[in-house]
Amino acid sequence: IKFTEKGEIVLTISMLSKDFEENRMGSTYGQMNKNGILLIELHDTGIGMNPEFIQYAWKSFSRGDMSITRKQDGAGLGLSICKRLVEINGGEIKAESQLGVGSTFWFTWNIELLSSLTPIISSSITPTISKLPTPSLLEAQFDKQINYALPNFIRKKRILIIHSVKNMRNAMLTYFKIVDKVDAFDTFNEGIKAAQTYKELYNQSAYDIAFIGLYENNEEETMKAALKLRALDMDSNRLIIIFIVFPSNEGNGLAKKFIRKLGGITSVIYTPITWKKLINQIIYLEKNNTV
Repeated sequence: IKFTEKGEIVLTISMLSKDFEENRMGSTYGQMNKNGILLIELHDTGIGMNPEFIQYAWKSFSRGDMSITRKQDGAGLGLSICKRLVEINGGEIKAESQLGVGSTFWFTWNIELLSSLTPIISSSITPTISKLPTPSLLEAQFDKQINYALPNFIRKKRILIIHSVKNMRNAMLTYFKIVDKVDAFDTFNEGIKAAQTYKELYNQSAYDIAFIGLYENNEEETMKAALKLRALDMDSNRLIIIFIVFPSNEGNGLAKKFIRKLGGITSVIYTPITWKKLINQIIYLEKNNTV
């Protein structure tokens, strides 16, 4: 976190493999052990480092290129300790990095999950193992949850998302999967162009709700884009604008200033955007008769 001043930090945890084995507990019951290997990946868009320094990063008191990392606190023991812990567990840890672009650290972690006791009739009968849900089944369950939880009134709305971080856009597109019209862009120009084209083709407003990423370094650009979107709306006070803001004192102050200046139906949602936050935001808008 301390090496990443802008962009994003993404943590991904996945299962590489699953093996099953039986432990006998007397002649009547057996217990199934689920052995697996987790892959934990941490990717950032921070300062990065030259690939040649990676080999030294795992050594105690090493900080790689000190001309870059000298402003950061720490003795340089963290990665050395991590490597030792991972090796004790029987896994491995690696890193990839580019100077000024970012870094990706990953490690494997061996786990053992114990299932419920499974009755065994005799030693010649192998107990049935309940398989874990496949990815396709998990996706189907997730889609079912979204279909059930997303309020009906929002499904017919036209939604615009403008945010520079791809993972943020993809997450929101997943949440709004069943909404009739959802467009996501990484620049203001693309979003405005889409709104203009739709209005010219159908002679009506392109969007009902616009989610816009707001940062300290894009204040002027964000305000111009928000005003332009409002101007393209058939009723400038009808378009709901929700700013996506980092939860900090600076972010709070920036959001309040924009809501005050922009007027109309304006709100804020803080990152990271979760399903619960999004639903609460929609319910709040509905209760206040704004959607």
